[in-house]
Formats: sequence, C-alpha cells, structure tokens
Amino acid sequence: MPEQRYPSANPSPLDFLKDFLRDIYRDILAAAMLLTRIPVKWPLKLHDGHVEGEGSDEAAPDTARSYWAFGLIGLGVSAIPAMLAAVLIGAGVPALAAAAVIMALIALLTGGMHQDGLADVAASLGGRDPEHRLTIMRDSAIGSFGTIGLITVSVMTLASIADLASHSVEMMVGGVITAATLSRAMMAIQRVLNDPPTSQGLAHLTGRPSAAVAAIATLTSLVIAIVFSGFGPAFLVLAVGAVITLALGRFLQAWVGGVNGDGLGATQQLSEAAMLITLTIMAG
Repeated sequence: MPEQRYPSANPSPLDFLKDFLRDIYRDILAAAMLLTRIPVKWPLKLHDGHVEGEGSDEAAPDTARSYWAFGLIGLGVSAIPAMLAAVLIGAGVPALAAAAVIMALIALLTGGMHQDGLADVAASLGGRDPEHRLTIMRDSAIGSFGTIGLITVSVMTLASIADLASHSVEMMVGGVITAATLSRAMMAIQRVLNDPPTSQGLAHLTGRPSAAVAAIATLTSLVIAIVFSGFGPAFLVLAVGAVITLALGRFLQAWVGGVNGDGLGATQQLSEAAMLITLTIMAG
C-alpha cells in the first residue's frame, strides 16, 4: 500500500512566502472587485460565495481583510487619468478641461459608486427620521438635496485639481494620486469605527476589518502620498481626512444610526475634496 502523504505541519519559509504573496494578490483583487468596474476575474470558481469542490484549501474573497488594499486601488484608478491629463495640458488643453478628464475617467473606472453614495447621503438631509432617511438613501432618485450636494463637492474637487495644475503639472499629478489614495484609506478607518445601521447593504456584506487592517491601509496610503506629494503635505492631508472621517461618522451615527455603504462613499468623496483643497492652499 503506498504511503499516504499529509500536508506538512511546519511549512517551509518558501511556502510561507508563497502563501503570503498569494494572499496579498487576492486581497488586491478583492478590493478591485469592490471599488471598481474593472472586469476582475477571481482566480477560483465561486458558487454562492463559496469555492466549488470539496477538500480545497483555497478561499473566497476575504473582503474585510481586503480593506488594507483600498489605498492601492486609489493609486491604480488615479495614476493613469492624472498622467493623461498632464499630457493634455502639455498639448495646450486648459487645466480646467484636463481636471474634468481626470474626474470623468476615475468615475468611469469606479462606476461612480462613491459619487452615488455622496448623493444619497446628501439626499437623506430631507428625511424626517432615521428610517425615512435610510429609505431615501436606498431610492435611486437623488432629488434636489442629492443633486446640490454632488455638484457642490464635484465643483470643489474640479477647481482644486485645476488650481494645482496652474502651479505645475507635477503638483497636480501628485495631488490627485495623494487624495485618491488617502481618501480610500479613510473608508477603512470609517468602517472600523462605525457599523452599518442595518444588516443589509454592501457595508455589512463586506464585513468589518480589524484595526490592524485599517492601520495597514493608512500606512500604505501614507507612503504613497509621501512619494507623490512630500512628507509634510502627506501628513497634513491625512490629518484633514481623519477629521472629516470622524466628523462624518459621528453625524451619520446620529442621523441614521450608523455608516452604510453610502456613508463610506461619502467619506471618500468629502475627504478627497478636503485633501485637494488643503493641497491647493499649501500651494499658495
């Protein structure tokens, strides 16, 4: 009878490294699946959220753990649009038009989900009570409050990007990437600090990341921000984003009883706009 082999109880350092890199790759894929409309294919066949086939040691996407990679997704969806805008400006395209191209391309890559969340939160300002406000958030029609809120924040973002471009193309590219990266790390912080108001919706389904996951998301994004904007600006916009995140979290807890997926989208949009405004002020 042939000898039956079992997995080693003490994996080698090489096996550990392979598993570690595999988990990083899968977390990035899971984050991309959550935050973008890029056609990402999971490396394993899933059925009702579970891997098909008995005895498989493979796993379905760990969405709660993937929060650490949100900043990397911000880098991915902003770098190419920002560099394309730099090329357009070099070709003589006005800075305001180039800024609009950046925003349009990022919205295209992400499906505008964060803008949708912001609009829904703004629309809820017309609600009578928490239950009514949540109903408004779930409604596909954003109404006047949602329209005003989305336009206001979008104009602030557009103007800030154009102003950075008026100083230098490098400042614009760095600012866009910095804000896009750190603002998505703020989503991880927000989700750690605040549970959703109901057991339905994307925020609940993705699970609650650990504090360590949020810390890694923040540190990873901060390193990227330092590379593209410098040490001082990176820490300052991080502080601004944290203030916006904490304030919005407290507001939504009182307003609807927690932070749902719309609240996470609003966190990203508001912190991104505030970060870009901060960088614009620093640029003088």
